Amino acid sequence: MRKLLVTGFDPFAHYQVNPSWKVVQVLPDVIGDFELHKLMLPNIYDLEDRMLLERAQELQPDVILLTGMDSGSNRLHIDTVAVNVRDALVEDNLGRKPWNEPVVKNGPAAYFSTLPVHEMVRQLQQEGCHVHIGYATGGYVCNDVFYTACHHFAGSNTLVGFVHIPLLPEMVWDEKIALPLEESVATLAKIILCLSQMTAK
Repeated sequence: MRKLLVTGFDPFAHYQVNPSWKVVQVLPDVIGDFELHKLMLPNIYDLEDRMLLERAQELQPDVILLTGMDSGSNRLHIDTVAVNVRDALVEDNLGRKPWNEPVVKNGPAAYFSTLPVHEMVRQLQQEGCHVHIGYATGGYVCNDVFYTACHHFAGSNTLVGFVHIPLLPEMVWDEKIALPLEESVATLAKIILCLSQMTAK
């Protein structure tokens, strides 16, 4: 059985919960041929990178699937690109707010996800799933850890990807820009199953 390291984030800014970790927590332990290993990351620059790479070093996963929170959508976005910039619109959980700083000094401008994103989105949309393609992960901690993972595992056999998860209905005034927890869990599980099928050896 292959190993998939799936992560979510803790709450940040004015939010009391982070749907990414709430969803990851209740995923089953096995999906397809993946054994899931779950990790909560802090919304703290540098610390989140160290925690991810330390766990990955221990686990040696076949896939790293990072997740984060997406405000303003009712779909899960499978992201395509991580960029080499830190542009924090809000402070991290230690009060830091980097601006126009590289994630990795002298690193490439960007990395593409090594998951078959377009093929997955097309198949999942045909199955009626609440998914869409995301073209970047912004400049906050989500992008930071996505870029770091892509940089560290570039050229290796470990696949790296990122999924943004909508807010929960209780977090917003307009439920049209949210998705119930059970739907987000089911959709993320379908994403992982689709990934399992498409990358099976």
